Amino acid sequence: MTSKNVTWFCEPDAKLRLTGSTEKRSDHVYVLFPISLVSLLTGFFHLLLQPLGVQVTFVSQMLAGIALGPSFLGHNEKVSKKIFTPKTQLVISVFESFGLIYITFVTSVRADLSIMTKSGRLGIVIGIGSYLLPLIVTSLSTVIVNQFDPLDGELGESVQMVTGLESTISFYGILEILTDMKLLNSELGRLALSSSLTNTLLNMTLGTVLVVLSDIQEAGIGSINLLNLMSFMLIVIFIVFILRPVMLWMMRQTPEGKRLKNEHVIALNIMVVCSYFVSESMGLIGFWGPIILGVITPLIPPMGSLLTDKMEAFVWSVFLPCFLINSGKGVNLFSTTLTGFLIVEFLIWVATTVKLFAIIIPSLYYKMPFMDALSLGLLLNCRGIYDIQIFSRSNRRKMLSDESYGVMVMTAMLKSAIALPLLRVFYDTSRRYVAYKRHTIQHTRHDAELRILACIYEENNVATIINVLGASIFPQRPMELHVLNLEEYVGHSLPLVISHRLDKMPSSSKPTKIDIILNAFRQFEQQSNGSLSLQCFTATAPYDSMHEDICSMTFEKCTSLVIIPFQKTNSYVIKKITKKVLKMAPCSVGILFDRREFMNSRHIFTHRSAINVCVIFLGGPDDREALAYGARMTGDQNAMLTIIRFFAVNHATKDLIEEKNDLNLISGLRMSTMDSKNVRYIKHSVKEGSETFHVINSIGNDFELILTGRTHDYCSPVLSGLVEWSESQELGVVGDILASSDFKSNASVMVMQQQASVVEEMVIQSPGLVLK
Repeated sequence: MTSKNVTWFCEPDAKLRLTGSTEKRSDHVYVLFPISLVSLLTGFFHLLLQPLGVQVTFVSQMLAGIALGPSFLGHNEKVSKKIFTPKTQLVISVFESFGLIYITFVTSVRADLSIMTKSGRLGIVIGIGSYLLPLIVTSLSTVIVNQFDPLDGELGESVQMVTGLESTISFYGILEILTDMKLLNSELGRLALSSSLTNTLLNMTLGTVLVVLSDIQEAGIGSINLLNLMSFMLIVIFIVFILRPVMLWMMRQTPEGKRLKNEHVIALNIMVVCSYFVSESMGLIGFWGPIILGVITPLIPPMGSLLTDKMEAFVWSVFLPCFLINSGKGVNLFSTTLTGFLIVEFLIWVATTVKLFAIIIPSLYYKMPFMDALSLGLLLNCRGIYDIQIFSRSNRRKMLSDESYGVMVMTAMLKSAIALPLLRVFYDTSRRYVAYKRHTIQHTRHDAELRILACIYEENNVATIINVLGASIFPQRPMELHVLNLEEYVGHSLPLVISHRLDKMPSSSKPTKIDIILNAFRQFEQQSNGSLSLQCFTATAPYDSMHEDICSMTFEKCTSLVIIPFQKTNSYVIKKITKKVLKMAPCSVGILFDRREFMNSRHIFTHRSAINVCVIFLGGPDDREALAYGARMTGDQNAMLTIIRFFAVNHATKDLIEEKNDLNLISGLRMSTMDSKNVRYIKHSVKEGSETFHVINSIGNDFELILTGRTHDYCSPVLSGLVEWSESQELGVVGDILASSDFKSNASVMVMQQQASVVEEMVIQSPGLVLK
């Protein structure tokens, strides 16, 4: 039966209902059509620009939005009216508003405000300089331009806003770029976040002060609305003391390792929206609500990244296209005059150039390599969706003319299209965990807290790690220990890092692997008499990327040593993880070979029984790190340290600097332990590697723990003939001998590699051990 026949048999009111439902479906189609069109155009532009090396999502997204605006399809009035009916435009505007609310909240959840303290003074210096210098120079440029060609009309009114906006660096924009480029946990990323956060806070502070001063000048001191300040305080109190406890209650109701319940996710969505509307209704900027709510949201699962992952899919696929449509509609290239274009472009590039120098010069002063300083300058000059949102808001409030807005958007796209590909060329992402200062045991003060990350593959690793660490911890030499339980990614759950509560006892009678690990380290902490601070985590990830979690945790916690258990029977994937950590770790690495007998011969840190430690010293940075760790144990009267040093007979050392560093270290240690009976120093002169092997093999069962370096001078006669027989690259030549079945000993072996990712351009002036 045809639709025509249907209408004839319907009653009049039924016919009306049928027509109305058809119109409603038509409205839904018209709303989905531009959203789908933007998504398709984004993909099209991404593929089109990919051969040119412009793999910047932001550029493709904005080109898609502009393509639907008056600069392209929207220039035809009939097409524009057909695509954007009044009802469609209303729905798109509502979706855009919701999108901005959620994008602000999601990004605020990721924001770690403590980043300002982690990057030191350099981040603050760059943040202040990159705002004030461009602002001053660009303002002076505006005055000069105005003398040659007086600025009037909308362009004249908006140049000051152009100056202010181009001097800023959006913290949220930089955060999103770093997330896309997977540089969030890098030293460069931390510095960029710290600088952008300082810049943003300075911009907000100065802006608020100027508004208040303007109000006072116009209407007197009584014009300051104290109700706004009170409203802001009330919102902060409401979110921190009411909404945050609700979030914490939700977390307690969620079993460990599980996701939030659907009803909890719905409640959180209501909190996000309500925080915006409450903030807006109290006379403040509405986005303050989601920002504060996002910042106070706990970062640990099931909140944090797991919550944002649930929200992001819908936000970026539905809400974001609506924002792109409205942003693109504000860009009309046909209405741009040559004079306006040249003036705005001149101000933008003046601000960009000054900002670049304001970033590079302090970075070089603080001994950052030039290529890294240039990469940081390019990164902080990039723009993103959040910058466009600020431009758009200024345009809608008539503080920025349509012409200036269009030029700024197009230039923002151009800068990102140029800067980000250059950043990929200049900055080697494999160096994202590089540290600009030493994170080693040798360069840590003996009385300072030693930060260590201990990795656990299986329960059998626990006892040996605790016994090794227990020998180097006492009140005079405290330790901050982070334990990372490594689990292979299985099923469809997302890779994640879980922080464990040590005060939470096992809920079931049958303890799991993590319960055993937590219980052992809990006892270790209790018996350390306050010398140990402890945190435990579980990282669930595919084996291919597990080294990323280890390096990221090491980098985040600023540890001086990461300990990785090792067995020659380890699978290929475990050995691959070890090799990647050795290559990328931003601190020293200790490969712990466990012979099991050492684990079984002693109880887990129940008392301080005597431990005999041996350091095999051939020379080089790795052996110095091994000796530095052995030296930390000399403060305990129950620890006996024996240093066995090998010399080559009639062999001149080529590297005099390394030899000098070795002598400085050993001389310093011998001077500081001159009156100690717990330290022995033994020298052996050998002609070839076979003599070295016999000496090492003769120490037998004299020690419970043997420390040595991973890499040595393989051209030295001390190791001649031994290199060819080495099987385990991870352990090095000497470590491989100590771990072999031919070495008749019950001792466990720790093979040390000193921090390998330190920037090569930095010259460490004080190679000796700090013995204060």
